[in-house]
Amino acid sequence: MSLKTSAATFGLLSVIAGGVLWWGMTRSQTPPTTTAPQAQVTPLNEAQGYLQNEQNTIEVVQNAGDGVVYVATRTVPQVNLQDVPEFLRPFFAQPQPQSGVGSGFVLDSEGNILTNYHVIEGASEITIKFHNDPKEYKAKVIGTAPALDIALVKVEAPAALLKPMKLGDSDALKVGQKAIAMGNPFGLEFTVTEGIVSAIRKNPGAVGSGDGFVPNVIQTDAAINPGNSGGPLLNSKGEVIGINTAIYTSSGLIGGQPQSAGVGFAIPINIAKQYLPDLKAGKTLDTNALIASRPRLGVTVFPVAGLPDNLRQRYNLPETGLIVGSVEPGGPAAKAGLRGSQRTIFVQTPDGRAEEIGIDGDVLLEADGRSLRDINDLRAVLGSKKAGESITLKVWRSGRTLEVRVAPQIVPLPNR
Repeated sequence: MSLKTSAATFGLLSVIAGGVLWWGMTRSQTPPTTTAPQAQVTPLNEAQGYLQNEQNTIEVVQNAGDGVVYVATRTVPQVNLQDVPEFLRPFFAQPQPQSGVGSGFVLDSEGNILTNYHVIEGASEITIKFHNDPKEYKAKVIGTAPALDIALVKVEAPAALLKPMKLGDSDALKVGQKAIAMGNPFGLEFTVTEGIVSAIRKNPGAVGSGDGFVPNVIQTDAAINPGNSGGPLLNSKGEVIGINTAIYTSSGLIGGQPQSAGVGFAIPINIAKQYLPDLKAGKTLDTNALIASRPRLGVTVFPVAGLPDNLRQRYNLPETGLIVGSVEPGGPAAKAGLRGSQRTIFVQTPDGRAEEIGIDGDVLLEADGRSLRDINDLRAVLGSKKAGESITLKVWRSGRTLEVRVAPQIVPLPNR
């Protein structure tokens, strides 16, 4: 018998032997004729199929999600050819229109939509898209507050598409509570992410103009990316608690845009609510308009921390605080007896300018127990006060400290 024939015969025997072995094992494992009763399994209904947190998120999205809108902008850069001879103008290339994408949310049945100012800044054309509706609707800017990075636009759309979102109370937020971000990251329409309120912190300069008009921000780990700007941050009740505005990233740029690193910032909704009447009235709230609209003490100040150590020691000043340079006659600070400076010196600012400041006036150390390191600290306390409410100032005066009660007022800005 050849080797090939032997191998084939062995393979056939192996298959047969394997078959006999499998059949024998099957016979030996045949269960008895009596069967045990089967346990009754109750099928889960849809609600039981979700965790409590999942069910809450689903309900928030279903109840509030249609109030989120897709904001698209088209901007045609303007080129000034006024100083170019007319015969040369045709040789200048016309700039190409630029497009942008952001988010927003419906405020009322009149078509008012809140978003970030930087989303619509300079836009020649604004269009709005609603959830589950592919059509684009034209919108126009009504009011803006660049220093707050918020804007109000109005859309021309059927009333059936306008689903106003309920505004919550951002002053009542607790660190650790649920946060749901909605918007259009990278143009991916109507996206939902979830996290928590990671912190309520002093604005690190990520939001607004840096002038202290947005003193605190909501930090969240709910994923926020380019395109989310202007969209709502919601709580577990489906209430808007903030406007998603900025992200922090240490990973640089990927694909030309910063990526989320789990640290996003939202403008507290109570700040926006404070200025909605002005925005609906069509106002542009620049820095001067915001200052004029808020209760003020009627003083000019300079941070002690901005002085070189040798000057601070020479004039026997505390380590921190705000030096009162001048006191406006008849203002709240003047009525409370605060004293301005009589002597001035010139100091060099970080940007190289020489600035004249008062050196021997009162130094404001605290306001309602909050340490004052810069003007933003003082503005945060003033911004938290209602009309007629007073604040308690801890004041350093010629080496001793005293407390002064001041009732901030809306004081017209002096002409300069």
